[in-house]
Amino acid sequence: MKKPTRTTIAIRPGTKLKLERYRIGNESYDELINRLLEETLPRKPPTLRELKEMREDEYIPLEEVAKKLGL
Repeated sequence: MKKPTRTTIAIRPGTKLKLERYRIGNESYDELINRLLEETLPRKPPTLRELKEMREDEYIPLEEVAKKLGL
């Protein structure tokens, strides 16, 4: 049986400390990252149309922001 290929990902020490808070038992970082991705990402990738709609919903024109701030 062929051993799986592994890679190295450079992260800051602070990021590693944050990740450690979410580890369960002797969970590997690979298992942790995959679990976090499964818990946070949608079950199916969004379509291009859905991505465009999400971006449109996030955009607020500068004039509207200025008006809300009373500028």
